[in-house]
Amino acid sequence: MTTLEISNIAAACGKNPYENKQKIILLLLCRKYKAIYKEMFKNIGVIEYISEDIKTFDIEIKELYLEHKKSVNNPKDFKTIEKNITEKIKLKKEITKKDLEYAKVFIESSLKKDCGTNSEKTVIKKQNYTKGNNCMFSFTNPEYNWTVRGFHDATDNDNDLVVEIKTRMKLQNVRRNEYDLYQLFGYLLVMKKTRGKIVQYFNDIVYDSDIPTFNEFGIVDITIEPCKSKFEMFMTELNIFFQELNVYSDTYLINIQDVIMKTEWPIAVYDSKDTPHNVNPLYEKIIQALN
Repeated sequence: MTTLEISNIAAACGKNPYENKQKIILLLLCRKYKAIYKEMFKNIGVIEYISEDIKTFDIEIKELYLEHKKSVNNPKDFKTIEKNITEKIKLKKEITKKDLEYAKVFIESSLKKDCGTNSEKTVIKKQNYTKGNNCMFSFTNPEYNWTVRGFHDATDNDNDLVVEIKTRMKLQNVRRNEYDLYQLFGYLLVMKKTRGKIVQYFNDIVYDSDIPTFNEFGIVDITIEPCKSKFEMFMTELNIFFQELNVYSDTYLINIQDVIMKTEWPIAVYDSKDTPHNVNPLYEKIIQALN
């Protein structure tokens, strides 16, 4: 049985412009055939092993970032925080240009992720929602032999709605995204619900309309059109994804360069204890799958 996280559903169905389907296929293959893919990554240079005399600074960078992790809640503060951490890490005598490049990518990625997490709490409190993330929900399709699973953000118990919260980094990003809709479909599927809502947050403003607007879906109900047909298509596309995944095996491997550009290699470096360092945040889940 192959399991897919709901956060990856939109990419698996080809709806996420920032992450392609092949990357999700690679992730699942790395989980299933981790020894094979780790060896291949090592042989062709996707990951590298470093000698004991080479020092990396990813642990120090992460420790410096921890000071800001729980308090970041506004994209306007990103540059100041990045500058603060970078100036401190530059004081390390052995720091290299590569280390600073890693620091920049790690900080930018972490700020976006943690800003979203922290803002989610704000939205739940403001809108009087019930916090989720307390139970792993899953759905299994025995006919096509796949499972999807995930933790939902929140629920509006008064109106029996599943709530997906999205923190936007820019005002122009407050909009209706099909990939957000597919993620909501995933939660409706695993929670056996028919109605939900995508709530957006930017610059202390909550976008939470019950009716469709230019930049909001309103209440999504998969029992009536147009969402009924879209949900049916969503289920069809999920089946197609897993059929495509099943083409690969331990002898028929995916072409790595179709997923990770050679200019991005290595996506991690390993020490003598086989511990990964300087992991590219874009491929963090893939590295985790190998270990």
